[in-house]
Amino acid sequence: MPAHAAVATIVEALRRVGCPHLTGVANAVARRLAGLRREQRDGEGPLGRLPLDARPESEAIRHGLPDLLVQDLGDQLDEPRESALAALNHRADLCTRTRPGAPQPTGASILKRDGAWTWWGNPHEALSGPVADGRCVVQDRAQGRVAEAVLQTAKARPGDPVLDLCSAPGGKALAMRDAGLTVISADVAASKVAELPRELPRVVSDGLRPAFATGFEVVLVDAPCSNTGVLGRRPEARLRYDRAHRDSLIELQRALLRSAAELVAPGGRLVYATCSVSPPENQGVAHTLDGWRLLGEHLSWPSQWEAGGYYAVLLRA
Repeated sequence: MPAHAAVATIVEALRRVGCPHLTGVANAVARRLAGLRREQRDGEGPLGRLPLDARPESEAIRHGLPDLLVQDLGDQLDEPRESALAALNHRADLCTRTRPGAPQPTGASILKRDGAWTWWGNPHEALSGPVADGRCVVQDRAQGRVAEAVLQTAKARPGDPVLDLCSAPGGKALAMRDAGLTVISADVAASKVAELPRELPRVVSDGLRPAFATGFEVVLVDAPCSNTGVLGRRPEARLRYDRAHRDSLIELQRALLRSAAELVAPGGRLVYATCSVSPPENQGVAHTLDGWRLLGEHLSWPSQWEAGGYYAVLLRA
């Protein structure tokens, strides 16, 4: 896009959303950036066309991330930090999981295959082909790891009763059912429950006051979160990551985990998952549940092949 067109688009967008008072400063800033822009890039992303001395000193500003998120990540980031922070804005290629008994999909845009998992360069080819005819389902590899943890770390066996307490849209529950588990999918909103896969037993139930008795071998809590592991797909989520919103999510996550713990059978397992990379929402919740100890955990970092996410498997102490 030519620089003058980018500037005009920014100004017009501000007018359309009812912020004409910002058009003057936006025009000035955009023109300043256009003037700094080099024809040849020397790095990835939008900063790759800016001179080194014109790039922001703040890590958060350089990568368009909330200051609080960068603070929360602290020393957790792998080296080099720049690459790890830049990856938070990456959108993974579309991934599908082949259903049991179905043939492996074929296609001209397949980028990679790993067992039941296939990555596609052209999402339309997957969606209109093997997904449309039911051979495959769309599922990010990080989400698949949660279902695998129920089987491998939580040691669930075929036929075991499993409750997915915050199930919508149902991808993890379907993966567990495909593995032979007896899965009940629950969610608080009737509209969400109606959209769950029809082959799953579906129940409208508030996770904070679940309508179930104790006795599940595994209870999965895929909790509402800040979505900081999927900013490439949910770019607007970064605008909500402030202290008040984060802390309200943590309060909800801890309450859901406590509620779920009451439903686990003696000797059963509790699995906690998010699509966040924020330690206060992940380890800060899973590691602090009274009366439970950690059996295993995993953090996925965004890449070409998977989104970011976290899971922990807990056993009653």
